[in-house]
Amino acid sequence: MNAILSYLAMFLAAIIVVTVAGFSKAYISYKLGDKQIKAMGKVSLNPKKHFEIIGFIMLVFFQYGWCAPIETSSMYYKNRKMGNILVSVLPLGICIFLAVILKNVYALFSFSHSILWVFLSKLINMLIIYFVNFSILNIIPIYPLFGEKLFQAILPPSKSFKLSQYGKVLQMVIIFLLLFGLLQKVLNIISFFILKVIVGI
Repeated sequence: MNAILSYLAMFLAAIIVVTVAGFSKAYISYKLGDKQIKAMGKVSLNPKKHFEIIGFIMLVFFQYGWCAPIETSSMYYKNRKMGNILVSVLPLGICIFLAVILKNVYALFSFSHSILWVFLSKLINMLIIYFVNFSILNIIPIYPLFGEKLFQAILPPSKSFKLSQYGKVLQMVIIFLLLFGLLQKVLNIISFFILKVIVGI
């Protein structure tokens, strides 16, 4: 029973995280003036709009993953550089903030051992971990991660364009490193530090 509850919590937590993260990025871009993102249906809390099978599987089973690509249009921003930075960083900040909130909620589920209470505690625990780990991985500035737009904000247009051409290749490299546990060695150090700070708040 515990194993079933754990897997249910993992899958539900992953769905919630990719949905919240995807919606946050789309909504921030929309508020910055992006007209196309709403037309694409991304300014939505419908999980189908943000589900991407590979990123979802990586998040569930390797604790680091991504949502469906959010193709924001910086041409609508008043300040393209600042806009790209905001749509890259703010959604991840929201994920960390939610992890802090959930940490305080988690304490409420430590006083009961009913099946529902056990499931909710597992769900909240996984949400905290996934929100933090999603943020850590997605700050990397490559496709399809949120940090991709940092290239457009930091690098000259010519170099940014060249790097974007290797987006799919770099994505495969990320998947390979996660599958063999190589990238986790670095990311887990950052994750452990952030989780430790959250616990101390």
